[in-house]
Amino acid sequence: MRRLLLLLSAAACAHAPVEEGVEVTPVEIVRAEAGEGQSAPVRKACRGKGPRIPDGETVSGTVTAVYLVGADGKVTDVKITGNASPGASKAIARYIAGCTYKPAMRDGKPVAVHWRGDLNFTKAPATR
Repeated sequence: MRRLLLLLSAAACAHAPVEEGVEVTPVEIVRAEAGEGQSAPVRKACRGKGPRIPDGETVSGTVTAVYLVGADGKVTDVKITGNASPGASKAIARYIAGCTYKPAMRDGKPVAVHWRGDLNFTKAPATR
């Protein structure tokens, strides 16, 4: 998962090359439960409208992302499951890792939580 942090750092660099591919805007259905006495994290921002799926890679249907939203609001430990090729899964993970959140709160203090989102790619482009 540290590799994802390195990928996020490279993607965040203003001098990093622009990825080839198609930016896809999935419909996100978040399903997770905040613990007792705890608020849920709230997404503040993501880079772009959706992941940039590289040429030749495919994704369809619903893809599930499970990740950790840290007490600092940063996303780490992203895991992708569902009908996506390896390159598409990496692109989705990179996109999610680039999002920031207002962290979950417990007893007035920010806490890290595992979160899950179901991303619907029913209108994703076909393989190019």
